[in-house]
Amino acid sequence: MANVSHQEATPTGQDGKAGEIFRKQWEIYQKVLRHDYLANRGACAALRRFLTQEVDRPFDFVDLACGDASGVVGALQGTEVTHYTGIDLSGPALTFARKSLETLKCEVELDEADFTTAIAERTRPIDIVWLSLSLHHLETPAKLKLMREIAERMDNSGAFLIYEPALEAGGGRAIYLDRFEEIVRKSWTALTATEFEEVMNHVRTGDVPETATAWVALGREAGFTRIAELYRSPDELFRLFIYRT
Repeated sequence: MANVSHQEATPTGQDGKAGEIFRKQWEIYQKVLRHDYLANRGACAALRRFLTQEVDRPFDFVDLACGDASGVVGALQGTEVTHYTGIDLSGPALTFARKSLETLKCEVELDEADFTTAIAERTRPIDIVWLSLSLHHLETPAKLKLMREIAERMDNSGAFLIYEPALEAGGGRAIYLDRFEEIVRKSWTALTATEFEEVMNHVRTGDVPETATAWVALGREAGFTRIAELYRSPDELFRLFIYRT
C-alpha cells in the first residue's frame, strides 16, 4: 500500500500552463524511456544484479527523484526488499509511481518533496539508495553535501548507487553538451523537431555533469571508502557508480 505524503496531485487534475508543461514533458520523457535513449534498461539491469547477487539480506530501498518508478520496479521484483521509499517533487509523477509499484510485495511510501531536503531531514538510517539522472542537476558543492549526508546516515552494509552523465576526461561541459546534441540528432530519431528542442533546452540549462574521476573523488570526500563503476552506457555518456562506506 502506498502512502503519499503531502498533498497528492493527479495528472489530469492540473489546470492551466503548469498542467500543459507537465503533459508535454511527460510525453517526451515516456518516449525517451520507450526507446531506451538514456540506456536506463542496462542501468536497471546492473542495479538488479547488485541487489540479487550481492545483497543477501532484507533491505530498505530509497529511490530519490523517483519519477513514476517504472524503471526500478523490475529491478526490485523478487528481491528481499522490505520497504520502498520514493521521493519526488512532482505529485503527478508520484501518482503514476503508486500504480507502478502495486506489483511490489513490500511496504511502499511516497513522499512529495525535494530529495535533498528529504535526505537532510531524514532520521531513519539509510540502507540502499538509488538516484538516477538527477544528481547532475546540482552544482558540485550541493552534490558533495548530499553525498556526505547519505554517507553519514548509512551503515557498513548499505550502498548508494547513482546513474549519471559523465564528462570525458579532459573535456569540459561545452564539449559534453555538443556531444550530447550530436548523439541526440543522430540516434534519437523518434523525436519531433519540437521535442528535440525541448530535450536540448533541458540539457543545456540544467545539466552540470562531472568527469568519472570527479564522481569518484566526490564519493571519497563524502566519506565513502569503496567505490566502483558497475555499468557504462553504450554511447559512454552515462555511468553507474556504487558507493559504500
